[in-house]
Amino acid sequence: MNLPRIEINQQFARVGLERNPGQLKIETPPSELKIHQEHVSVELSRSDDSLSIDSRKAWSALGRARFEEVTDRIAQQSLQISMQNIANLAQEGDRMMASHQKSNAFAEIARERMFRQFRIDIAGEPNYDNVEVTYMPGQLQTNVKPGGVNFEFERTKPSIDYYPGKINPYLIQQNFIFFNATGQQLDAVM
Repeated sequence: MNLPRIEINQQFARVGLERNPGQLKIETPPSELKIHQEHVSVELSRSDDSLSIDSRKAWSALGRARFEEVTDRIAQQSLQISMQNIANLAQEGDRMMASHQKSNAFAEIARERMFRQFRIDIAGEPNYDNVEVTYMPGQLQTNVKPGGVNFEFERTKPSIDYYPGKINPYLIQQNFIFFNATGQQLDAVM
C-alpha cells in the first residue's frame, strides 16, 4: 500500500561576518629634562707668617745694651750700693764706739775705705738662650660655596586615539523549509 507521505526538507541559514579590527594609536612625544649645574666656588685667603727675633738680652750680655736699660741698671745698683754704705756706716759707728777694745778702729776703718771698691755691672747676665725667637704661622681661611645641580623636567602627556572596529554581517545561505507530499492522495472524511 502506498500511503501518502510528507517530506520535509530544511536548510539552515549561514551567516558570514566581515570584521575590521579596531585600532588603538598611542603617541608619546619625548619629555624634556634640563640640567643646570652651578660650579663650586672656593676662595682661599692666607695671612702672612711673622718671625720676631729679640736679641736685646744677647747685646746686653755683651755690654752693648740700650741706653734706657743701662741707666736702669745703674740706678738699681746705685740704690743697692747706697743701702750697703748706710749699713757699713752703722757698723763702723758701732766699731768706733767700742773703745774698750784694744784695736785702733779709726785706722782700720780708714784702711778698709781706701781699698773698698763699688762695682756697677752694666752688662746683662750671659745665658744660652738670650736670643728670643718667636714664630707665628699665618692663618689660612677657606670659604667654600657649594655648587649644585638643578633639574627642570617637563613631562608630556601621551595622545591616545581609538578607532573602533566594524562588523558587517552578510548572508551566505538563506534558510528554508520545503514540504513535499508524495504518494496517493487520500481524501477521507471521518
